[in-house]
Amino acid sequence: MSSASQPIGVIAKLLDLSERRVQQLSREGVIPKATRGQYDLIGSVRGYVRYLRDQAAKAQAGAPDYAAERARFIRARADLAEMEAEEKRGSVIAAEDVEAAWIAMLALLRTRLLALPDRLAPRLHAEASPAGVRDVMRGAIREALEELAESDVRPERDEDPDLEAAGDGGVAPDGAILAEGADAAAGADDR
Repeated sequence: MSSASQPIGVIAKLLDLSERRVQQLSREGVIPKATRGQYDLIGSVRGYVRYLRDQAAKAQAGAPDYAAERARFIRARADLAEMEAEEKRGSVIAAEDVEAAWIAMLALLRTRLLALPDRLAPRLHAEASPAGVRDVMRGAIREALEELAESDVRPERDEDPDLEAAGDGGVAPDGAILAEGADAAAGADDR
């Protein structure tokens, strides 16, 4: 056996690689293979050093590193799986569900506020003093706010067909999201 040719085990130990990785690098043309499981010692070291320099140059030039990209992909998949598990546990709420709930709550608030003048006009007309008018208005506002605080606003969901039938929300004919207890008797200008 010549000193210039060494078995794969020696080359692997010298380069601090596994024998399998030495074989892969040989197939890629990085490490020259001599004959019958023997590898050229000097050619193997030079080829591997050249390979490492090329990898470093690619990393500095901004070329994507396969291992880093794969690790990033695996982390992203794990994060996605964790988010899906949290959503199923009910510990997170989808942003569109939160947005729909806020829209429903604000539509209910708008309906309640726009209904106040029609509801209060007869009572306010009967009041003799500004203090009485103020008390009636404050009472009506507090009552509306208490109703809002007690209401259970839920946006309509595609997977729950019973939601609209139960009156716990839904979409009005004009496309607005309704909430439980919304004043359906409000005038056309109140919607």
